[in-house]
Order: sequence, then C-alpha cells, then structure tokens
Amino acid sequence: MKNSMLPLIGSARPQNIADLTLLGNNAPFSVLGPAQSHPRMPTYTRLEGLVTDEELERYLSRDSFSIPVTADREGYHGERHFDWWLSGLRDYLLVKNAFCAHAAHGSIGRAFELGCASGRVLRHFACQNPECESWGADLNLRHVEWVRKFLPRQVKVFHSSILPSLPFPDAYLDVVYAFSVFTHIDYFEAAWLAELRRVLRPGGIAYLTVHTDATWSRMRAGMPVYDSLVRLAESIPDYQVGPDLFAGPMPKEKVVFSWPSALNYNCTVFHSVEYLNSYWARFLDIVEVRDQGHDYQDVVVLRRP
Repeated sequence: MKNSMLPLIGSARPQNIADLTLLGNNAPFSVLGPAQSHPRMPTYTRLEGLVTDEELERYLSRDSFSIPVTADREGYHGERHFDWWLSGLRDYLLVKNAFCAHAAHGSIGRAFELGCASGRVLRHFACQNPECESWGADLNLRHVEWVRKFLPRQVKVFHSSILPSLPFPDAYLDVVYAFSVFTHIDYFEAAWLAELRRVLRPGGIAYLTVHTDATWSRMRAGMPVYDSLVRLAESIPDYQVGPDLFAGPMPKEKVVFSWPSALNYNCTVFHSVEYLNSYWARFLDIVEVRDQGHDYQDVVVLRRP
C-alpha cells in the first residue's frame, strides 16, 4: 500500500525535498501574521482576469487569520508569505469559476477539500464565502491541527487516511477539490473516484489536478517534478528516470513512479488524457481538462450526472 495522497512537489517548493525538515506533530506551533501584514513583492502568482485591485483589497480585508510558517506549509513559497496566500486565493477563484461554468445548480453551499494541508485554499472558502459549509481533510495530523487552531470556526476539518472513505451522507457536497492529490494516488484511484461520486450532489463538480501526457511533454530540467524524480532515480525501480525517458512519449497510459524507501511522498503519477476519458469518465462526466490549470499541473473538471 502506498501512502500516496499527500502532495509531493510544487512549483514553489524547495528544490530538494530531502533538505526539507518537516515539523513533527508534537512540535509547538509558531504562526505568522495575516496576509496583509506581509510584503507583497516578490510575488509569482498571477491573477490577471480573475480579480481587480479593488477586489483584492476586499479579499484581504476579509481574512485576518494567521498564516502558517514555511515549515507548516511543507516549504511552499519559502519566505514569500503573501504569495502563498495569493496562490490560495487564485485557486479558490478558479474552483468557484469552474463551478459557475459547469455545475447544474447555482451556488456552493457545501465544499470539501481533499488534502487540504494547512488551509492554503480552504481558508478562502471560509473567509470569502462564509455562508459556505467548508470542509477539509488531510493525512498529516499536524496540518489538521493547524487548521483547527488557527482558521475560522466554521471550517470543519478531520484527519483522513489513504482508504477511500469520507464521513459524508450520499449526495451531500456541491463541490470537491483536490490539489496535488490524484498526482500521488496509485492503488485506490478508482475507489476514490467512486467515493467522490457518492458524496457529490447530482450536478456537483470535482476539481482535481493531474499530471497528464501534456505535462509529460513539458518535463525538463528546472521543473520541480522533473528535478525531484531525477534525484530519486536510483530509488525508482520500475523506470530508468532521466532525460531520455521524458524525451519520448509516456510508455503507458498511466505511469507510476514509486520509491519504496519512503513512507510518505513515495509516489508520483501521470495519466494520459485518453486514460482519463476512458476510465475516470466511467465515474463522473469530464466537462473540461485545463492545460496547466494549476502551475505545471493540468486540471480535470468533472460533474456528477
């Protein structure tokens, strides 16, 4: 069994995951001030077409909650604390826009984030849309405790496992979203899709980031996912990871890179779009695949029929 639901690599993560010391569950929490207390530059997150300067100020004014220290967000965005907050706002807006474009009903009353970490996106559902019932879950208990301690009380967060079981009634949620989660699920992928179908309302959507064959075609030195896989090459038994492998097409419709030496962060998965259309679409209708919809990852938007 691969413990493979935690996100592994992100575009703003440290270049060497092995150099990152993660805080244990029992370490005391330190927190940073809210987003408006941090310098806005340098920032690498772009919101063109999503929000005006005036709207951004309103979003900032609604979120007076602490930001996690870099180690409690697994190194994402380093010391660019405002940029970390801004990236969550961007993804919140993209999920919301996808819902407006594709859902069969009008408003998000209940939203759930699978793999919420320390609330990068979840905080925006709670702060920007407080009437929404906002749920989150993560494998990392420290993340769950951070959200519980420092984000608004209306956020409902729980410690999850790799097993595809969620504590929701059937057809309960309007939207489910997951960033860098299905890029790291191997064995229980289909069961998780079936569970998401169960908990979504008819007409509700799932917004899931993936590595596709288009991502594969972009793989080159300097991309964090490429660099990390190359560094791990000797620990990956099934493929000869290197430039020659990524110079050609994906060898299978689903490619799983796994390294048994790690308990967590031990699996990275690529899916061809043909695989998504032939397999994932058996569980939920695929309404859109967005090229590079989440940094270098693609986004698949699905709707429960």
